[in-house]
Amino acid sequence: MKPLGPLAAALALGIWATAAYGDGGTMLLHQDAGPFTITLFAAPQPLQVGAADFSVMVQDRTSEEVLLDPAIDLTVAAGASQETVRLTRGQASNRLLQAATVHFSKAGKWRVVLLVRRGKDAASLSTECTVEPDSSRATLVWFYVLLPVGIILLFVLHQVLKTRG
Repeated sequence: MKPLGPLAAALALGIWATAAYGDGGTMLLHQDAGPFTITLFAAPQPLQVGAADFSVMVQDRTSEEVLLDPAIDLTVAAGASQETVRLTRGQASNRLLQAATVHFSKAGKWRVVLLVRRGKDAASLSTECTVEPDSSRATLVWFYVLLPVGIILLFVLHQVLKTRG
C-alpha cells in the first residue's frame, strides 16, 4: 500500500493545480506605454456575450515597481456599442490589480482601449479581443435534469413489461 502514497499525493496535487485560478484571469496584453508597463487580464476565457471581468496591473517602466494609485479607464467598443468604465482596487481580489466588470452586448471583434494616468504622466494603448456568442449551460443543465427522469422511466417500463410477461 505504501507505493500508492506518492501516486495519490501527486494525483491530489494535480487535481488542485487544475482548479487553481490566478487573480485577474488570462493575460490579454503586456506592453510598455509611456512611463508605464501595463498588463491587461480578462476572465472568463474565452470572452462571451455578457459580463466579463477586466483587471490591470500598472508598473513603473524603469523600476518595474507596481503602481497602486494610477487612474485607469477602460473602453470597449464594437460598431455603435461602446462602454467606458473606471477600474478600481476595490473590485480586484489581488491588491496589485485594479478591476472592473464590462458587459459585452454582442459577439464579434471588440476594441479594448486603456487610458492610464498618474500625476502628469499618461499613456494609452489598445488591443482587440474576440467575444463569442453566449454558450449558456442551459443545455448541459437540462441534460443532467432529464437523465434521472429518463432512467426512472426506463425502470418503470421494465417493471411493467416484467409483470405482463
